[in-house]
Amino acid sequence: MSKETVSKKEWLFDSVWKLHMEGADWGSIRMEAVAKASGIPKGTIYEHFHSKDHLIAETILWSLKKEAEEICRKMAAASGFTAMLNVIFDWVGSPRGRTLFLMRFMDGGKLPEGLKRELYCSGKRDCGGLDTAEQVTEALIRSGFQEGVLETEGGRLARQTALYSALAPLIAYSMFPERYGGIGWEEVKTYSQGIFMGAFRKNEIMGKG
Repeated sequence: MSKETVSKKEWLFDSVWKLHMEGADWGSIRMEAVAKASGIPKGTIYEHFHSKDHLIAETILWSLKKEAEEICRKMAAASGFTAMLNVIFDWVGSPRGRTLFLMRFMDGGKLPEGLKRELYCSGKRDCGGLDTAEQVTEALIRSGFQEGVLETEGGRLARQTALYSALAPLIAYSMFPERYGGIGWEEVKTYSQGIFMGAFRKNEIMGKG
């Protein structure tokens, strides 16, 4: 694949993403809008993507991969368990992170069937961004256990369940902050950190391998 092709595809991905962030649902984005936003003729777009769903699926996976690379970079630079956990928490609260995370867990039923199929097929070919969640969780728990902040490393189910449980308050707050009175983002992070750490006490079922 030529450098020009890569650049053109990334320009298209960025254009589709911007349309979505401006309020367009994934299923309502039209090729005409993508062509106008990107400045690339519709016919040229179809030279690289066989359908609109193909383009959008590749855009979503491209976004996940970009975010995965950024999270890994920040995790590697973070000093200690709390700093690493804050990298994850702050990403979930960011516009891009919130959009991708909620799409995976809440919006799946709203996606057109064609787009779901394309996401499945494209994800099987290249799922680096999706695999990063487990790698990041492993690094986080290893750091916490080595520091003595976590009493046990737990098993795979414990790790995944604990992280998703800890993220739930952050997602709820990100979606409807007005419902939580004077509570601030840092308070929610502290609460979520308590949920996560509590799951890895030796006397908790969650902490058992």
